[in-house]
Amino acid sequence: MFETLKEFNNIVISGPQRSGTRIAARIVAEDAKKIYIDEKDLNYHDFRLLEWYLDRGNVVIQCPGLCHLLHRITTPSTLIIMTIRPIEEILASEVRCWSDQSKLIELYKYGYSNGVISRIKYDFWNNHQKPILNERAREINYQSLERHSLFIKDRKNFRWDQTQ
Repeated sequence: MFETLKEFNNIVISGPQRSGTRIAARIVAEDAKKIYIDEKDLNYHDFRLLEWYLDRGNVVIQCPGLCHLLHRITTPSTLIIMTIRPIEEILASEVRCWSDQSKLIELYKYGYSNGVISRIKYDFWNNHQKPILNERAREINYQSLERHSLFIKDRKNFRWDQTQ
């Protein structure tokens, strides 16, 4: 499905939390024959560690926590992919995992004190990051991933490391 992405040295998959970035990154890494790096391996919010992995190359990195910094990635031959999922689905999933404090921290990254985080991230992507990244910016529609054999439907407390 994503074999054509092999031409890029690195791929960063981001989007709002709960938009399917982990599934998308796993699928892209498998198809592009690259090493998968989960955002927990970046200590969730460490941009320097992200750059360190990108300097080594041949990786697909999942990092919604660093979504606000995608336009700062300058590593050559790095593709940035935003995972697009209907906001209603993201909101339904957010209820399970967001505390009030984590919502405020995420909003603060974009200069807001209230609002719908996923909508703010998509607006920031469309109006700020995509124009800067130009040909290094792409999008994956979450629903299109359902055709892939690695797609996991209705994940309830699923952990990737349980299957490996």
